[in-house]
Formats: sequence, structure tokens, C-alpha cells
Amino acid sequence: MKINVSCIQIQPERCNTIVNLKKMCTFIDKCMKKNKDTNLIVFPELITSGYECYEEFYSLAEIASESYSIKKISELAKKYKTNIVFGFPEKDPKDNKLLYNSTAFIDDNGRLLGTYRKVHLFDTEKKFFTPGCEYPVFNTSIGKIGVMICWDTAFPEVARTYALKGADLLVVSTNWEKPYSDDWDLVTRARAFDNCIYLAAANRIGDDDTLGFFGHSKIVSPLGKPIVELNDEVEGIISAELDLSIPLKLRDSYYTFFKDRKPKTYEMLVK
Repeated sequence: MKINVSCIQIQPERCNTIVNLKKMCTFIDKCMKKNKDTNLIVFPELITSGYECYEEFYSLAEIASESYSIKKISELAKKYKTNIVFGFPEKDPKDNKLLYNSTAFIDDNGRLLGTYRKVHLFDTEKKFFTPGCEYPVFNTSIGKIGVMICWDTAFPEVARTYALKGADLLVVSTNWEKPYSDDWDLVTRARAFDNCIYLAAANRIGDDDTLGFFGHSKIVSPLGKPIVELNDEVEGIISAELDLSIPLKLRDSYYTFFKDRKPKTYEMLVK
């Protein structure tokens, strides 16, 4: 199966969901006009709110089933018949004091398939968000997709878990900050190569309160080589056609990582 994937690199306005949603919708329109056959659009982490929102996260967070942000983006997903992934602060439906750094996965019928809640929180995120505890694989019309958020990408176990669950593609929404662009470039390429799998990653640009963000959104081949990148600090769209049969062929030939695994020797990894 061949699919068309796009990553959108933009700068959100801190703590202004309405402005950010308007920009997201504009870029979805641009993306679909650029390629009407786009099957998946990936936005950065916390794109509806911005990153350094501190206590304001409590007012910005949304319950997924009632989310205005999800409703607006779902309308465009249905209109254009494309899947869309974007980051937002999620409020627990049973406890308003529990927040998650989440991504929403909306399918090409405009349905919310679910949310992924970031497991590996970073630095000040731990003050406001509760870590997730699951790695859901989203079953879509274009295959099985696993989602990671930012710091999750630094942990090989996350991507490997998705691969073992049968994911065809890894998607990363991130707010990876300056000056760590070399780290970002390394971990995205490594996670693709580790698992012989395509990876599509959207990072933001611009400044929040104390942090700045460099972009480097990219789509990476199953051998860890960038297919397309946006390494300038500008807003824009990158796109690529991915042949999901290629990773399977590679794994059957030289890159036999999964055939050659010795799980019994890895027990220390989960202690």
C-alpha cells in the first residue's frame, strides 16, 4: 500500500487556542490543495495551546469527547477524507485536576479514534501533566499507526513496542527545543532504523516564554534516512509518498531485526 503523508511545521500562539486552531485549519486547507490525495497530516505537540502555558493549562485543557478543537479538526478530516494527528492538553473526563499531554487521532471519516497520552514527561511538564501508561496502535484505512510525543522518541522501548504490535508507521508530534537539534535528528533516524519502519515527525518553531523551537520536521525511511526535511525555522509543509510494503521486504531480506531477536536475554530491560 502506498500512502501520502504530510507534516505541518508551524508556530502556535501561547495560550490562544482560537488563533492556533484557525492557523491549523488554514494549513490543512493548504496541504490538501497541494496534494488532494494526502492520507495523513501530522501536527506538533500541544499545538492548540503552546508549550509553556503553566497554570493556564487547566483552563486550556479539553475533555476529548467534548473538545471544540477536535470537533473543528474533525470537520476538515471528514471534508478532505484524510487522517489528522495533533497535540493538545487533555482533561480527564472523571477528574478535572488530571491533565495529560496528548495527541488526538482523527480518521478520514472525521471520527476520533482515540488519544495517545504522553508516557515520558519532560522537565516542567511533570508539574502539570499526569503520564500516560499505554501505547495504543490506531487501526486506520491506511494501516496501523503508533504515536509518540517528543521525549518518548528518546526511549527505544516505545518505538519497539509499537513495531512489535504491528505498526506500519510511527508518528511523532513534538516540541523539541533549542539547542538540541542534533539529538532530535539522531533519535528520529535511530527509531526508524531500529525497527525498519517509516517515521513522520512534526516539530514546531518559534519562542514561548523561556524556550525556543527549531523545527526540523522530517519524514524518515525505514533505513533511517531522511526522505524530506524542513530544517529552516519557517512555517511550512513537507510531504512524501510512502510504500508500506518496503519495510516488510527489507525485514525479510537483510534487516532481520525481528527474526533475530533474543527476548529471553533482554530481561534486564524491564526490571
